[in-house]
Amino acid sequence: MMLTESWLTPLTPDTSVTLPGFQLLRADRTRESGKRKGGGLAVFVNDRWCNPGHITVKEQLCSRDIELLAVSMRPYYLPREFSHVIAITAYVPPSANADAACDTLHSVVSRLQTQSPRALLIISGDFNHASLDSTLPTFTQYVTCPTRDNKTLDLLYANAEEAHSSSPLPPLGRSDHNLVHLVPVYEPLVRREPPATRTVQRWLEESEEALKDCFESTVWEVICDDHGEDIDSLTTCITDYINFCVDNTVPTRTVRCFSNNKPWITPEIKAVLKQKRRAFKTKDKEELKRVQRELRGLIRNGKDSYRQKMENQLQ
Repeated sequence: MMLTESWLTPLTPDTSVTLPGFQLLRADRTRESGKRKGGGLAVFVNDRWCNPGHITVKEQLCSRDIELLAVSMRPYYLPREFSHVIAITAYVPPSANADAACDTLHSVVSRLQTQSPRALLIISGDFNHASLDSTLPTFTQYVTCPTRDNKTLDLLYANAEEAHSSSPLPPLGRSDHNLVHLVPVYEPLVRREPPATRTVQRWLEESEEALKDCFESTVWEVICDDHGEDIDSLTTCITDYINFCVDNTVPTRTVRCFSNNKPWITPEIKAVLKQKRRAFKTKDKEELKRVQRELRGLIRNGKDSYRQKMENQLQ
């Protein structure tokens, strides 16, 4: 992926720019910028990194203080803790009001984060005299090398820590800004945090019948008579007895929980995922399509169930 601010190479609506193997998304400069000549913003996305059908323009604006283009992408591979990538390229002119530009960018970022709380947000561009350090304190700035003479005007912010390392490259064409090579150094969450183990109960039909038999054979009067009218003590005693019966009749097993596991993933979804992998290995296209349709329905139901569970807890 390459983000660029193209004011040194003016883009007009009639200008055709093609780069084989890349998708071009552009935001041409309009009269609202207060400038007469061309220019604008461009985002190039490598086809080998992201399917062109999974690219969407989310925001586009042009004013005297800032030009902005926000693009949503779902690449072929992404750490599980991120749902997708939203790349924002921006240009703040030297004559712009830096505070107004930062406020506009903050509003766009807040709106995008509200819509997609698990997205990886990347903000890049020529900021000149503006800085987002105080506007977006949770974002990390990764460009540490000069980009024009001895000044660092082109910056890149991301809402992930320890994600990139930067190094300078020679300018492109007639540009007076250096290129910046950003190398991903992000380590996925599943590698940074070891899996946790916990014990879960397996509620089988045989276990339920055994628990019913246990309760039916219990002489509840003996348990209740010792506590008289002390409702708190009686409640504690009965609760402890029920838990004791459950622990003795319901089998358990130990499972590993990875830090990047989604809370709405169910055993049924995991089973269908295994079917999908088997169908892919056997190259059975029809079976793969069938399993994929089934998987989409299970994931949709799993997310709905989890949402209802969270809403009920809040109520």
